[in-house]
Amino acid sequence: MRARTADAPPPADDPLAYLALARAPGVGPRRAAALLQAFGSAAAAVAAGRRGAWPALPRWTVDRSRAAGRLVDLAAAEREFRRGARVGARLLTPADAVYPAAWRPEDDWPLALWVRGAWPAAVTGPVPVAVAIVGPRRASPEAQRFASELAAASCRAGAWVISGLAFGVDAAAHRGAILAARAGAHAATLAVLAGGADRAHPAAHRDLARAMLDAGGGIVAAAPIGAAPATGAFPVRNRWIAGLASVVAVVEAGPRSGALHTAAAALELGREVRTTPARPWDAHAAGSLALLRDGAAPLLEPDDAWLGLPAGVRPVPPRAERTVRLPPPPWDAILSAAPIDVDGAITATGWDVGAVLAALEAGVVAGWAARLPGGRYRRR
Repeated sequence: MRARTADAPPPADDPLAYLALARAPGVGPRRAAALLQAFGSAAAAVAAGRRGAWPALPRWTVDRSRAAGRLVDLAAAEREFRRGARVGARLLTPADAVYPAAWRPEDDWPLALWVRGAWPAAVTGPVPVAVAIVGPRRASPEAQRFASELAAASCRAGAWVISGLAFGVDAAAHRGAILAARAGAHAATLAVLAGGADRAHPAAHRDLARAMLDAGGGIVAAAPIGAAPATGAFPVRNRWIAGLASVVAVVEAGPRSGALHTAAAALELGREVRTTPARPWDAHAAGSLALLRDGAAPLLEPDDAWLGLPAGVRPVPPRAERTVRLPPPPWDAILSAAPIDVDGAITATGWDVGAVLAALEAGVVAGWAARLPGGRYRRR
């Protein structure tokens, strides 16, 4: 990018103008939205600010607005842009076609996003084909295993997995998605960070972040390149996670888990919330129990996450290859496509009822028998 002189105005829809507005102290998305409406473009708003011509903004007097406008720093925005390019990140603004379709600055969505790796249309469309999987950092091994299975099932079905790269459930979800992507799934995983897109947080997850990118996933953040997470940034980050998904799956949330912030944001945004049932006396899952009480759908098996996607965007899971298993004697001669009841099987084999039921149920598990309503069985 060619260096910009101090007084040169930015061209229309210049991403640097959006970045400069995003970094202007105190401006924020809502005041930036008011400026965009007043001046027609980010470039015009920046130019007006530099000459002290901003009008009064929400909860700001004219004098306060004009003082803020004079602080807009295009040179600093250009330096950040160059830092982003050096770490392989690209800048997205509301002027870009791939900025999330449902996000608007006036609704407090960020004015500038940094993305590394993938940024799929499945996530940025009006109705994302994506599942957010969130939960506590100190999750039980069982919860982490379930989160990994949820993520893998979602990716195999073509739905992206969104999470926050934290310890516990987040990391397990990312790892499950990575395994599915490496095995040929058509979707991968996206991490939403509270700090800079080039700075994995926690630092212990640098290798995990690299593995996500290597598996076709992506990392997105609204903070400046190189920035550590700011105080209070995580609840805002959690809202962005909910905003990039159609379903939020909460795994084993405690009474004060940050995952509940994500669930609350999801409900505010009209997303579906699902969560894992738990024992009523288990304090580690009190948050999940509260969500169930308030109407969240239960997560009972891995496919329950992606099946919560809206019907219009629900992916079709790949057909599993099934190995044909032949029943052993005497069932190879007894079972057919026509159902048989237990009494018929007792007559055909001469066995007692316990032996017949044990053999047929073993056949269901092995895959050569199918159990039907009414206590009947047939050959699979």
